[in-house]
Formats: sequence, structure tokens, C-alpha cells
Amino acid sequence: MKLYHYITKGNTALTQGILSLSQNPNADLHYYYKRSGQTTHSGIVRWMESCFKGRSRGIRAFSEPIKWTEHSLSLKGFVESADMFAIDVDALNQDALLEAVYVSPCVLDLPHMQDDFGCDEILQKLNSVAEIDFSPIDWSICNDQKGWRFSFVRYYLLIVKGGVIPPEYIRLC
Repeated sequence: MKLYHYITKGNTALTQGILSLSQNPNADLHYYYKRSGQTTHSGIVRWMESCFKGRSRGIRAFSEPIKWTEHSLSLKGFVESADMFAIDVDALNQDALLEAVYVSPCVLDLPHMQDDFGCDEILQKLNSVAEIDFSPIDWSICNDQKGWRFSFVRYYLLIVKGGVIPPEYIRLC
């Protein structure tokens, strides 16, 4: 089975693999400043690990390529400025490089959640890769004006041994 990950163009994924935040000291940290209360790479990694063991070695992936609408043109810019990689999840799992898989469901599917759901995304641990849901994603829910983006669509967090998906497990799409 394949999941999809995006990295800004000009990356080194085909030679160095897909790096998790813990393995990428050059990662853009702006997304994590408010959520973590930290301002350094090492501080954010520590915060992630305080959420649960392996969190900083997680790599976000989608069950299908990102689609945008006239209401989510920021997604179009995101996709156009990135390379999309297919991750061979079965091979990662078979070679014992996949420690865990978490799903972040659409927050609208969680009745106890509101638009402002706190500093960290909701992550639910799956029992196995077989539980990954490949049903179509409703990308129309993404809306730039409302600030609705990835927390409003289902995605996965792959916890990978060493925090890197090696190049042999990925393909540039």
C-alpha cells in the first residue's frame, strides 16, 4: 500500500530519504512554535517526545494525493511548490522500520471537538497498517478563509525507526 508525502522542491529525499522533524535540524519550525511553546529545534523535539514516545520521528502521510478547490488555493500553492513521494508502507512494515501508525481524523468527525481544538492535532494509534483507511477524502472541506486545512482531512503519522524513511522505500510521483 502507498501513502503520500510532500516535501518542498529542491529536497534530498531521493538520496537521504524522508526526514522526520527529529532528523531535520533545518526544518521550518514556525508551525510548532505556538503549539509547543518552544523556539528551538531541540526544544520542539523534546516537546514532541513528551506527547508520546516516537512522536518526533513521525512523518505525515496522506492516503491519496492532495486536491484543492477554489476555496483552498493555499493547497494548490503547497502542492505546486513540493515534490510528492509515494511511500511503500508494506515494505517499511515488512522490514520492521515502521514502529507505529497514527491517524489524525477530520476534527469534524469528532463530535466533542470544536474549531479551536488546542495546540496539538488529535492522533489515534492504529493496531496495524491494515487499519489505514483508503476511502476518498473530502478535500472540499479545506477552506482558506476559515483556516481549515489538514486538521479537517484524515492523514497519518508514520513513526519510523531512526526517524528517516530510506530512499529505497519511496518513489517520486
